Amino acid sequence: MRIGLDARTLTAPRPRGTGRNLLDAYRLVTALRPDWDFVLFHQRPLADDAPAAELAARPNVQLRRIDVPGDRLDAWFQLALPLAARQARVELLHLPANAAPAWLPVPAVATIHDLAPLTVSGELPPRATARFRRGVRRAVRRAKHLITVSAATRSALHELFGVPSERVSVVPWAPDAHIAAAAAEARQPQRVAELCQRYGLHGRWLLAFSGWAPRKNARGLLCAFARLPAAVRATNQLVLVGCEPAERRAALRKLTRDLGVASACRILGYVPHADLPGLLAGACGLAMPSLCEGFGLPLLDAMACDVPVLTSNRSSMPEVAADAALYCDPTDPDHIAAGLAELLQPATAARLVARGRARVREFTWERTAAALCAVYERAAGARAPVPVEVVVP
Repeated sequence: MRIGLDARTLTAPRPRGTGRNLLDAYRLVTALRPDWDFVLFHQRPLADDAPAAELAARPNVQLRRIDVPGDRLDAWFQLALPLAARQARVELLHLPANAAPAWLPVPAVATIHDLAPLTVSGELPPRATARFRRGVRRAVRRAKHLITVSAATRSALHELFGVPSERVSVVPWAPDAHIAAAAAEARQPQRVAELCQRYGLHGRWLLAFSGWAPRKNARGLLCAFARLPAAVRATNQLVLVGCEPAERRAALRKLTRDLGVASACRILGYVPHADLPGLLAGACGLAMPSLCEGFGLPLLDAMACDVPVLTSNRSSMPEVAADAALYCDPTDPDHIAAGLAELLQPATAARLVARGRARVREFTWERTAAALCAVYERAAGARAPVPVEVVVP
C-alpha cells in the first residue's frame, strides 16, 4: 500500500506538538509495514540534522517537497497537496492537523486533535475560529474516516458536527520518547546545575506547559499560585514554558508583578526540546489546569519522569490520567491553589508517582502505531471501515 502524509509539522526545523507525536509514531509505523511505501509531503527544506532525517533514510519512505511561493490563500494545503498526492498515486492520504482541503482527489483519513477553538471562548480570533470550523467541517465531509486522540474529542465531534461514532477511531498518543529516555540522565547533579543556571531556577519548581493558547489557563494558574502561603512560594518556583509570542510573556510577567509573585515565577518562551527532560524530571510537580485538551500529552510525560500531576477535572484529562493525578476546577483559582498545596505534600506526591508509573505503561507508541496501521488498512480497503479503538483502562 502507498500512504501519503501531510508531514509539515513533522519536518519542521523545531517539531512541536503534533510534529513530535507524528515522528514518534512514524518511526514505528514505517517499521511495522516495510512492504508499504510512505510519501511524506513537506514544504520547507529538510536540514541534515532535522529529526525527520532518520525517516528519510528508510527504504520505504520518500520525502517529497512541494514549493508554493508565497502560499497565498492556503494554496499549499488546498491545491498543491491534493495534486501531489494524486500524482504520487497514494492510496490513502493522512491529514493530521484538524482539517481537510476543499478538494480531495484521493481517499483520506483526518486526525481531529481537539475542538478547543469552538468550545473555549477567545481561543482564537473570530476569523481564525471560522477557518478552523471550515477545516473541521471539510474533514468531516470529505475524509473517508476520522481519527481522534481521545474519546472526549470523539464525543465533541458528535455533539458539534453530528459525526457518528462508527466514523471515528480513537488512537491515543504515548509519552514523548525522547523525554522518557533522557529523564534519568537529566537528573544528574551537573545537568541540573547547568539547567538551573540557564533558566534562573533554584530550589524546587512546579512546571506548566503554558504555550500561546488561552485554554492552557496560565493566568488562572498564576492567580492560584499567588494564593499559596508566602512560605510555600519562598521555596517553590512556578515555571511556565512555551509562552509565545513575546507580548504574551510580557503580559504574564506584568500579571506576576501585579500579584506580587514575580520573584517566584519564571515565564519562559520556546525551550529547546533537549532541555525539556531536565525541566520536567527536575520538577516537583506538573500543573496543568487546562480548560480543554484533545489529549494532554504532558500528563504522560510527567508520569514517565516520576513527576506528580495536578490537572483539570474536564475534557480528556481524567480519561488520560485516571487515578494517577489530582484534579481541580480550572475556572476556580482557589480550587487550583488547594490542588497545588496538596500536590506539594510528600505523601501525596509519592502516591501519585506510584500510580503514574502504572498508568503510563498503558500508553505505548507500539500500540499507537499498530492502531494507525489498522485504520489505514480499513480506510483504504473498505467503503465503511470499522472503527479502531485502543482501549485504555
